[in-house]
Amino acid sequence: MRFRVTRNGLLLAYVTAFFIYLEGPLAVIVFASFNSGQIVRIPPDGFSLKWYGALLDLVRNTPGMKPGLMDAVFTSLWLGLASTIGAVIAGTLGAYALQRSKLPGTQILRQLFLLPLLFPQIVTGIGLVLWFSAVGGVPTWVRLLLGHLIITLPCVVITVTASLETLDRSLEDAAMNLGANRVATFFYITLPSIRGGVLAGAIFAWLTSFSNFTVTFFLFSGEMNPLPPWLYQYIQYYIDPGAAALSTCVLLITLSVLLMINRLQALGRVVSVSK
Repeated sequence: MRFRVTRNGLLLAYVTAFFIYLEGPLAVIVFASFNSGQIVRIPPDGFSLKWYGALLDLVRNTPGMKPGLMDAVFTSLWLGLASTIGAVIAGTLGAYALQRSKLPGTQILRQLFLLPLLFPQIVTGIGLVLWFSAVGGVPTWVRLLLGHLIITLPCVVITVTASLETLDRSLEDAAMNLGANRVATFFYITLPSIRGGVLAGAIFAWLTSFSNFTVTFFLFSGEMNPLPPWLYQYIQYYIDPGAAALSTCVLLITLSVLLMINRLQALGRVVSVSK
């Protein structure tokens, strides 16, 4: 039997192999969370949901872990929300200023906004630790918030800049010709027109903050510990599938947010067409 190698077949094989490479670790975590044994093992000893039930016990009490699981979750939630709000405000205004400014050097400033994406996060974390140590007396929540603002700001700048580049500037010119000042034009014309980019940037900023480990690991403390470093500490004490079950729950939250983005984008297209 002869097999004919085609271009589409090679492309399909490449995409499949690349998908397995990317998603393989996530699949391992999900499978490990259903293990009926007491340790993480692939293939599992058997399939069971008991480790998802054990998460309820972790919520009530996690021996040897302070703060507890719920404190870590709430810390990650408020940190993600606060850093997202700050990133949306600063990123939207910064992207607008860079896009509309006629001053020389704006392209360089735009690249500076994106530096946190280019630097390894471990370098960013070490730099923040050294800087806060030199300043001294900075509360943990301030360190975490400023650190997460640095890594979430580029998410908003990128999406808002892309929206501004596709915006029809004649709408702004028409508003200003009719007597609106620049501030009123921004809030009543520009901002509603780029709300899709702002919303996408906000969601990606929250996801970046909520799931960040590297920078957070350098800035957290015993009394304020977000979920990613808390989970890392947990697997140092307990090598059981409970960590995999908790990781799977975080993965489901992330996927739910991504699905929400797709639904909102689809809804936005429907509204635009109806108008």
